[in-house]
Amino acid sequence: MELGNKDRLSEKQIALLTAELMKSHKQAGFAYILMVIGGLFGLHKFYLEKTAQALLYFFLGLVVVLSSLITFSSAGLLGLLMGRNESAQTMGFGLLLSIICLIILICLIVYDLFTLPEQVRRFNDDLEEEIVQALLSTKPDQDTPDDNQSMGQSKE
Repeated sequence: MELGNKDRLSEKQIALLTAELMKSHKQAGFAYILMVIGGLFGLHKFYLEKTAQALLYFFLGLVVVLSSLITFSSAGLLGLLMGRNESAQTMGFGLLLSIICLIILICLIVYDLFTLPEQVRRFNDDLEEEIVQALLSTKPDQDTPDDNQSMGQSKE
């Protein structure tokens, strides 16, 4: 964030900025906990409001789980043991799909393992910049936005 923008805020606006940051600030420790609990489904990405990335993780995780369930279901294993060729092909395709999606997910999660603090810092910096810009766009005599109006718009 530009230092000059933050310096242009009044004391009341700085108090509002601090309150908004406290409300929406993200923490790396909690993001790591979410990654451990539900990284396969992108919980840590949802937490950081990266919806597109979170949906990618969720989709890949869903494919891994569902294809694994189908591949190793009792019907698939019984068909393989009884020599049904279709079951073997289905199991092979399901296993291949599951492995490919799992490899992609593991690569993404390992990347996040090392970059999550930077992702959280970037989110918090962007949040602060957005709030400062919203506060600066309000008229000088009006430091608080209406309840019906978002922070990013000024009253007219």
